[in-house]
Amino acid sequence: MKNKINLLLTLSLPLFILNCSTKPVAGSTPTQVQVPPTTTVQQAPRPSLGRPISETISTTLPSPRSETLQQSIPSTPAPIVRPTPKYGQSHFSKRFKLPNSIKETSGLIKLDNRLWTFNDSGGKAALYQINERNGDIVKSISIQNAKNKDWEDIAYDDNYVYIADVGNNKGNRKDLKIYKIPRAALRTEKSVKAEVINFNYSDQKNFTSRPQKHNYDCEAITVNNGKIYLFSKNWQDNKTRLYELSTQVGKHTAKHISTFNIQGMVTAASINKELDILLLTTYSSLLNVNVWAFSNYRANDFFSGNRKRLNFKNALQGQVEGITFIDNYKAYMSSEAFSKYIFSFDPTLYELDFSGEFE
Repeated sequence: MKNKINLLLTLSLPLFILNCSTKPVAGSTPTQVQVPPTTTVQQAPRPSLGRPISETISTTLPSPRSETLQQSIPSTPAPIVRPTPKYGQSHFSKRFKLPNSIKETSGLIKLDNRLWTFNDSGGKAALYQINERNGDIVKSISIQNAKNKDWEDIAYDDNYVYIADVGNNKGNRKDLKIYKIPRAALRTEKSVKAEVINFNYSDQKNFTSRPQKHNYDCEAITVNNGKIYLFSKNWQDNKTRLYELSTQVGKHTAKHISTFNIQGMVTAASINKELDILLLTTYSSLLNVNVWAFSNYRANDFFSGNRKRLNFKNALQGQVEGITFIDNYKAYMSSEAFSKYIFSFDPTLYELDFSGEFE
């Protein structure tokens, strides 16, 4: 009997302890778990595709204390989405005829919700802001210490705009340069002094004048990962060579990276950094315009990945010399006035939609 009593006590003791631990003490209140409040923090996006520098987006983060916390946090690049080219069609439409004052439009960017262009060789050393609804010139900004010997393209990064004085029809230029101006100046100034990047090509040895019979002309640049990239316009073999150049002021050598048989003469470039897509425009001797898209490339070699010539639903002819992304899979193209032999074209702004050719 004594053994049975001891056994019952042994079995009952844990239940008694458990029961006591779960009962609240008289007069006490149940413990409440404190959940940290949240606060809205302003996060500046990575400037890209021409979004304004000052634009902010909201994100909700946990706060370590109850009062409202206002702070800025560093921006982080959007995740890279690498599209896969597929069969499909691209569409372009004419937006409007450009005014005669910029009839030799030779470069194009959309930056901070503003569209900018400039004239070709011999024009003023100035950029012109275009009204996207009707093509009227809204504003101009002059580059004080620059000369427009042969301006051919324009590009930008998070802080600067780069104007390429790189046209070289005769192949004999030794004064190739890129003007570098603060990006913010386009929003606030009427004139600005530029910094200058002088350069030469690493593989050019012959500087004899050979009008349109050489491979050292250039009309297309872009900026990516802190470097300037130039795409040659080859009059002889209709290929294009890719060069890498420093963004720092001074005298530099543009390093040859690779070559691609683009089957035309390259006239403009634009890059979508979020999607890692590069667009290059070309035209043939009969002024047939093509646009090439490059994606899934390795580091700075844009020709190492997927590439395709966009499949236009309708043929496009003209002298397209500017292109800029305005959205994912959409771009503007500008074409200068041209009249020779049987050809005659107005200066025109086109809108391109190539979403039908990408996943």
